[in-house]
Amino acid sequence: MQNLQALIQGRISPQTIDPDQLIALAKQYTQPNSAEYKLLELALNMILASYLEQAQKQL
Repeated sequence: MQNLQALIQGRISPQTIDPDQLIALAKQYTQPNSAEYKLLELALNMILASYLEQAQKQL
């Protein structure tokens, strides 16, 4: 979770987040109203947007 907080705060780039860690966190935090779930959701959106941007640059 600390890595996700650092990502949201702009201290690390989306590419530094391990996808396996994201999967493990998604399995662990399944309550949509929890702060952890919302943090994970926001971080995932940022990571996906970053990868989409990279893909668009390749086209």
